[in-house]
Amino acid sequence: MFRQLLKAIVVARQASVSASAMRYISDSQFKELGYERSNYIENIKLQLTAELDAQNISKENEVPINFNLVGFV
Repeated sequence: MFRQLLKAIVVARQASVSASAMRYISDSQFKELGYERSNYIENIKLQLTAELDAQNISKENEVPINFNLVGFV
């Protein structure tokens, strides 16, 4: 639950930063980046959410290894 709250805070902050950055980016620069002004913030939120989910999944799949027991099992 704490991770979900932290994730929501991070995504909201990134959306806020993206919205403020939109003031300084021209339409041609958006085109070069592969975005449009109308969907920029939503795409950034989706990209960040996917990255955070990927990190979460990789951490859940990690198995701790006790190197003192390697080879004895």
